Amino acid sequence: MDYLLEIIDLNTLPPAQDILSQREQAFYATLKLPKRKNEWLGGRIALKKLISTQTDLPACQIEVLPQPDNGKPLLLLSGKKSALPFSITHSHGYAVAAVSPTSKYIGIDLEKVAPRIEAWKQDFFHPSELTADGDKFLTALWTKKEAVVKMLGTGLTLNSFDIRCVGGNVHFFGRAQEIYTALGAPFITLTTSELIPGFQFSVADGK
Repeated sequence: MDYLLEIIDLNTLPPAQDILSQREQAFYATLKLPKRKNEWLGGRIALKKLISTQTDLPACQIEVLPQPDNGKPLLLLSGKKSALPFSITHSHGYAVAAVSPTSKYIGIDLEKVAPRIEAWKQDFFHPSELTADGDKFLTALWTKKEAVVKMLGTGLTLNSFDIRCVGGNVHFFGRAQEIYTALGAPFITLTTSELIPGFQFSVADGK
């Protein structure tokens, strides 16, 4: 495995001031909803734990802050921008972070397996992707798409049909193809597992 993972139970979070830098605390204070605050904090704790074990830096010297121009998270180590690929996800009481010392890009997504309405399936998945059915399959397929989107660094701005996950492979079309090409067309390894019972978890690892 070319990446490292850390899982955090959002019900057992330490006080924010014990983990966050002053700049992170200032942003954290702007978050209004308790659920959003817990998810944001849990993701940062997970990432800081991973990086701290690799660098011996204390948590306050590892910062994850939104970039002012696009809001994407930026990793700073001792105040300096880091190129270490990382990704954060959260779902139903858990946060997970991943870092990859050997890859150029990484994206992860965690989702609790749950029933989905037919309209949701038709809106987000191209017919070529629907090689099976059922809550577990559709949840896994969604996590694959989300992991790839995070790997590309675009957020939810792409047409879902422009990223198609079929048989463990990723196929790009339209704007997604342009972004993928601009990144150097990395070789993508896409894996899915039940990282936590009752959840589906996917990693898009780009080299």
